[in-house]
Amino acid sequence: MKSNASASDALVSNSIVLNADALAQRSRAREDPKTTPRASNAFGQSRLVYRDVTFTIARKGGDKLVLAPCSGVNEPGEMCAIMGPSGCGKTTLLDCLAKKKTAPYGGEVYLNGAKRDALYARLTSYVPQNDTLPAYLTVRECLKFVHRLRVEGTMAEDERDAAVLECLRLLGIEDVGDELIGDEHRRGISGGQKRRLTLARGLIGGSQIVFADEPTSGLSATDAETVVRAMCVASKKLGVLFITVIHQPRAEVAAMFDSLVLLTSNPGRMVYSGPFADAVSYVTKAGFPPPRTCNPADYLLDIITPGAWGEQSNFFAQRYIDAQMAEVEARVDAALKQPTKTSMAVLQDAYAVQGFDTKNLHNSPVAANFPTQFSTLLSRELTMTKRNVSALKVRFGVALLQGIVVGCAFFNIASRPAILQLSFMFMVLQMGTIANMAILPKLINQRFIYRIEISDGLYGAVAVTICNALVNNTLAILSNFLTTIILFSLSLLPWRFFGILYAWSLLSFMVVTAYLRVIAQIASSGDTAIQTAMPFLLGTILFNNFFISRASGSFLKFLIYVSPMAWAIEQIATGLYENDQQMMSLYLYKPSNSWTMVALFVLLGEYLVFQILEFVALRKSKGPLR
Repeated sequence: MKSNASASDALVSNSIVLNADALAQRSRAREDPKTTPRASNAFGQSRLVYRDVTFTIARKGGDKLVLAPCSGVNEPGEMCAIMGPSGCGKTTLLDCLAKKKTAPYGGEVYLNGAKRDALYARLTSYVPQNDTLPAYLTVRECLKFVHRLRVEGTMAEDERDAAVLECLRLLGIEDVGDELIGDEHRRGISGGQKRRLTLARGLIGGSQIVFADEPTSGLSATDAETVVRAMCVASKKLGVLFITVIHQPRAEVAAMFDSLVLLTSNPGRMVYSGPFADAVSYVTKAGFPPPRTCNPADYLLDIITPGAWGEQSNFFAQRYIDAQMAEVEARVDAALKQPTKTSMAVLQDAYAVQGFDTKNLHNSPVAANFPTQFSTLLSRELTMTKRNVSALKVRFGVALLQGIVVGCAFFNIASRPAILQLSFMFMVLQMGTIANMAILPKLINQRFIYRIEISDGLYGAVAVTICNALVNNTLAILSNFLTTIILFSLSLLPWRFFGILYAWSLLSFMVVTAYLRVIAQIASSGDTAIQTAMPFLLGTILFNNFFISRASGSFLKFLIYVSPMAWAIEQIATGLYENDQQMMSLYLYKPSNSWTMVALFVLLGEYLVFQILEFVALRKSKGPLR
């Protein structure tokens, strides 16, 4: 009995301790994050100043003003919210400040008194509205990847692990550090945790400014508050400036922001710029006090949204000009008179504060050297490929099935005349072309991750182009080889034919693969990617020197010289059936070594051109298409 009583007492005691711990954690969670003390290793020290930032769309009937000139000043460690109705230019302003806007815009943006330079990407990070995270990495691996690429110099692995752990704790996601991130196909961490991980990616590299586009979008009220609370703690503790587009925050969330830029629409115009806590008194003094029971942030949006009941958008746009614009311009002038600090000096100071080596810092948009970029990217790609077992099973399972089904259709084609065997060669080429379409969804998904990471200065376009080609081409070649060897085995053709057939079919296959990678970079979505790719693919299949050859009467037969399939099938035919005069004269094939060299030159040239186009598309990208 005594033993049972002791056990019971122990359970009660443990329960009291656990409940006390839980209450203490909840109490800490409810504390005002704006009172978080500045850490000794706080690296944030950058002021952002912008003047007359504006954006206009050129149209045939006349230019459309999307965003009227906006000016402002944001200090280190500040939480700034950009709010307004749909179409007011919130994200446009954010993209202009973050240097992510791909279209031309007006105005000037200054970092610590100097115009933005090539190092701006290394000093800032961008959090898109939708999380673009690699699904098959763990949370810890994701942060370590960013840290390895954004922090220059050599570092022991235990030091890197410690830095990652500190960032995980700061954002409150250390408990899921070893969980896979996941996506719609693989269960992983929650939406709120993904959003905090995206924020952590920006902080782990020592960003001075984090631009966040609706970081609470799609989250529950509780998750939204948790995300903004983590941002607020990071801003106060590390001195990082957060500039955030946010839509109708609840009162607890709004209270965590220091300043507010309020925009109205038709066109986008500033109606308020100042402390968030003073916004309600500003509209109250103008004669429009909010009801006692409403959320102040909701009321602010209601009163400046064109078309809403009781809205006063034009009144407050004019009131900003009359009552605030001069004050804002004066703040801008005063900030620009402060001592200027170069981006390189900011980097050196930030590294020194965090205890990093400053001797090897170099003035480059990308921190890591090329070998580090390539090896880090390759390691990530191989890890994700290996873990995505279901995709590998589907890829090679489909290749196996295709080989068996089509191989059975051409079973023992070796016993048929050479002219009919050529149809089998054509089918081998065509299957490689069609099978390539299956890689488009993966390429589209990768494209968004690559664009964000390149624009944030993690690596260059050369490294990712080579790495992407190496991994994807290897997978594509292996699956294509599986299909081809099954097809050839069932055809019962002599194995001495296989080398010529596979060599030229592989060249054709690689050209089409490179072409589809270009399409994945320039298309706006998966649907448009397929539509954009179809004209060239249809031309490749139709003008293949088999359906339509140089002997055909079509006035479009010049397209044969563009089709990789056309060059490949002619070289297969002349390599295997050179003595078949009927075939040579029927299709006007040219069985000569010089023509073989021309074919090789054309196919390799097309592959190189598409590789260059992919590189150019990646290099010109600035994150999401804007």
